[in-house]
Amino acid sequence: MLALLSEIPNYSRVPPELSSQVGWLCFAALLLLLAWLATRMESVRRSLLALEDPRMFAVMRIGMGLMTIQCFWNMRPYWRMLWSDEGMFTIEDARSRMGGSSLTGWTPEDGFLDHWAYLKFLWGKHSVFFIDASPDFVDGFMLVFFGVCLLYAFGVLSRVTGLLAWLMMSTVYNHNTLYMEGTDTVYRAFFFILLFARTGAAWSVDNLVRCWWLRRRGRLQEVGLPPSPGRAPVYALVPSWPRYLMMAQLIAIYTSTGMVKTGSVWAKGDSLYYSLNLDHFYRFELWTQMVSASLGTNVFRLMTWVTLWWECCFAALGLGMILKFGLDHRDQPWHRAQRVAWRLWLGRAALLACYLLIYRIVILAYPYCVEIPKDATAEATAKLVSDGLASVHTAFAGVLPGLTALWYALGRWPLRLRLPARLTARVPTRLAARLAARLPWTFDQASMRRWLLGRRVWLTLGLIFHGFLILFMNIGMFPFIMLMTYAAWLTGEEYAAALRWLVALVRRSPLGRRLPAAWLDRAQQWAGPAQAPEDIPPRGRSIPDLIVVLLGLGLAWLIYQRATGERELSTLVYGWFGLVLAVGVTFRLWRARPQRGAPALAHGPVLRAVILAFVVAHGLSVGLSLAPNYNIFSNWRSPTRALFGGWLSVTGTSQSWKMFAPNPPRANVFMKTVVVTQAGERWNIGNNAFDYRPFPWIWNDRARKMHRRMVSKGKWYLRYWANFHCREWYLETGEKPAAVEIHKLSTRIPSPEQVAAKGYYDPTKLKVTDELVETHNCPLAGDLPPFMKLRRGMPLTAEEEAQLASEKEREAKAAETRRKSWANRRDWGGSGPPTEATRTPPIARPTPADDDTPAKHADDGE
Repeated sequence: MLALLSEIPNYSRVPPELSSQVGWLCFAALLLLLAWLATRMESVRRSLLALEDPRMFAVMRIGMGLMTIQCFWNMRPYWRMLWSDEGMFTIEDARSRMGGSSLTGWTPEDGFLDHWAYLKFLWGKHSVFFIDASPDFVDGFMLVFFGVCLLYAFGVLSRVTGLLAWLMMSTVYNHNTLYMEGTDTVYRAFFFILLFARTGAAWSVDNLVRCWWLRRRGRLQEVGLPPSPGRAPVYALVPSWPRYLMMAQLIAIYTSTGMVKTGSVWAKGDSLYYSLNLDHFYRFELWTQMVSASLGTNVFRLMTWVTLWWECCFAALGLGMILKFGLDHRDQPWHRAQRVAWRLWLGRAALLACYLLIYRIVILAYPYCVEIPKDATAEATAKLVSDGLASVHTAFAGVLPGLTALWYALGRWPLRLRLPARLTARVPTRLAARLAARLPWTFDQASMRRWLLGRRVWLTLGLIFHGFLILFMNIGMFPFIMLMTYAAWLTGEEYAAALRWLVALVRRSPLGRRLPAAWLDRAQQWAGPAQAPEDIPPRGRSIPDLIVVLLGLGLAWLIYQRATGERELSTLVYGWFGLVLAVGVTFRLWRARPQRGAPALAHGPVLRAVILAFVVAHGLSVGLSLAPNYNIFSNWRSPTRALFGGWLSVTGTSQSWKMFAPNPPRANVFMKTVVVTQAGERWNIGNNAFDYRPFPWIWNDRARKMHRRMVSKGKWYLRYWANFHCREWYLETGEKPAAVEIHKLSTRIPSPEQVAAKGYYDPTKLKVTDELVETHNCPLAGDLPPFMKLRRGMPLTAEEEAQLASEKEREAKAAETRRKSWANRRDWGGSGPPTEATRTPPIARPTPADDDTPAKHADDGE
């Protein structure tokens, strides 16, 4: 027995050679996946780089613009506390803690030192609140921000207003991240992608003005009329690739958050119970506990498991969309042309090899990724790992190969279902006629894709999941914005069809008979057909697949060099981008070959090459940043994240989706703020979810998120939080406080088995643990800083006047240091510190006399 136990590996420590091996296997799997895509290059072009109906992007523009306003209006009570210089961070604190990287070319005296300083400001974590953060300025900025978002939603100069809205959103997010949650990450990730879409090409003021301008000149192709040469359509097709990026982003969110939920609570099925019973999440106190007592050990567990597997397997929807594209176009000439034998079998071999590598990676990594209880014995650990690996083998060696075999079998031998004559005779006549019209029913590859990998399954489950969150959990805008992202999975034609159905429904209703007919006719025109792909002339010839593969291998080599420790790659990276542009320009000049019936391609070869490079680079940066944060992946995770980390930081697309992972909280955590007066009295200011319990809780309050963060992983905020409340106490009461105490209150949630056996519990009667976390003395003995007194017209003491003078002198010295540092920079247009060449003075030689022989030149020699 001792010999057997000694053979049980220690899964808490990863062997370095195993970590390196897994990293190389991941890199090889990525290369094989790209090789498979290379064998389907024309399909990649005709999908990712194609054109489509613009109305999907119009829906996203309207939804994102309006929801952004609601997101920040919800935080209206905390604008001053979060972003103004009278809040948690004075402007000096904000500049030093958050604005250092963006303000290297700016001083309070000079402003931006040159045009490069503006670019450096935008490239860093920029925020105009580092420059001016008075409460009035913050309020005015937020109102202007709302106005820009509203203009963007209506499609007024949508390119300009969209960019301004994103920059202003970044200003807010970059200043203080205390309140940020998954909701804000969704906004930033999708808003950035939406910047590249032509969102104003439909259902916008931009398109209305454009149509009016063309109609006046007789150059508009009106909806419903036959096409005429030289006329522009009402709805011009727009590039599709931002939609595919948004679809990939949603897959990344769900898949990554599902894969890290490896804890025992999720495996047992109790996560929904604990999440629903957190005091800062549920809407209906006591009602929630009553329902949980009945459903916690049965229905809630089933819902937990369905949610977990839905998140982990959400990438199946992406696979379904790939298969749908192939099924829709498999009979077209361009698609048949790429289905030559060598492409088919080479692609299949690459895909099979990639699958086997992923299988191997999961087998090697799983023991080091699963959550092992701290008190687990060696036998329990071995059994836990063995059971998990058995499930992995069942999935990879049984279920997935079986589904693949079924797919190919249905492609060759589709099933046709008929009702027996005896059963048909017993069915009522009307129902029999309906069945006869629909039968025989064919179950083929399209049916399998539709019912196993289709949107009706995966998006419907998401609608149920987020709808449940909206109804029963108070988590703010997160479920709303997640449902908004589902709009990217529908096409513009589908939105137009939905609008036509709605208009027809209104026409038949009593309301439609009262509305002016012109209104309904106008709405019907909004749902008219978009531009036909055949009407778009091709621009330039597509880049040959071999050249694309070589460029891809070049990028893979750069990633390999960076992952293995090579640092000086800037020249090579710029050279790679230059080569992509050169290849694109070359093939843009070649005459295109028109292909009738094929999806129209966007742009010319130059922009298509740039877009493909951008999509691959952005996709890799997000995908690699979301790689599991387990030790077994550490050898490759840090180098690859360093390769793309700057891009993610600048664009605001850094993300992590470890919500309720590996386990959800099983205890309620609150923060209590207590002000201590000079007389020793303690006052609980009461702004916490423990004291404030509305029923039902309708509006989300970000204070709960901020409190939980400050008493757990964000304790560095507490000093600034205490200083803020010292100032607020003085402003509210006129009394100088002495200190602020931060308390952590916690209550443990009873287990599902306990409430099932004993009945529901009252959350207000749970045992409370009160822990003093930190105590901070009030700065300036509880008085206001001089700049706040000046703002309010309060008199200053001589000491405060001296303090202002000292701060001004210190700012002047810091500004001079920053000027010198900026002048000596080596990047952002700088050439480094000036170097003065020192000239050696010439050696004085005596003037030769008339009879002296001049010295010979050294080259003469003797």
